Amino acid sequence: MEHDRDESQLWGEYDFGLFRFRGSAGETWEKNSATSDLTLTRTAAASFHLAKPDWSAAFSSSYSWIGHGEESSHKTFAFANGFALVYRPATRLTIEPNVNFRQEWDPTARLKTDTSTGLALTATPVPGLQVIARVSYASDLSEDPLKNVSTVNTAAGFKWKFGKSFFGEPSLSTQLEYKNEYRPTGSDSQQSNLTGTIQFNAGF
Repeated sequence: MEHDRDESQLWGEYDFGLFRFRGSAGETWEKNSATSDLTLTRTAAASFHLAKPDWSAAFSSSYSWIGHGEESSHKTFAFANGFALVYRPATRLTIEPNVNFRQEWDPTARLKTDTSTGLALTATPVPGLQVIARVSYASDLSEDPLKNVSTVNTAAGFKWKFGKSFFGEPSLSTQLEYKNEYRPTGSDSQQSNLTGTIQFNAGF
């Protein structure tokens, strides 16, 4: 299904020395080609960024107004906050935790709350070999219990670069991912999925 989209944004950024602040405001018009319905989204956002030699942090907050047509009585309001940290306790180790919180309200579905938290680890035990592991948890709660769901996702893998050669820089990467989704209502309340991938890049 195709959608026509028009977007405009105004933003500003200033470095206070201790942290960097960025503010933005914008709107997006989107038209459904099949039904000709118009959706207008207006968003105001602010973010703070701090950067130090061994770590960096970012906090963001946004407020959105979503409606069908500029004078529509059916409106959705959303408020979101996010925090992300990058910590490097050693030269070859990076730790990245993050937390996100979003609340959305509309006349039909009423209040919906989405929260998520995650942790990623990246290590380089030897030159050319990168090991990556991550885990996350997400929870979607609403006044309709049929829409409540919680998800746990974990993944681990590595990327191994063999070094430069006449043909380029070949590499081998692999990942194993596990996902578990739980719904408190319904006959099939829990679903699990395990996937694995192996990829070889010839480096051409």
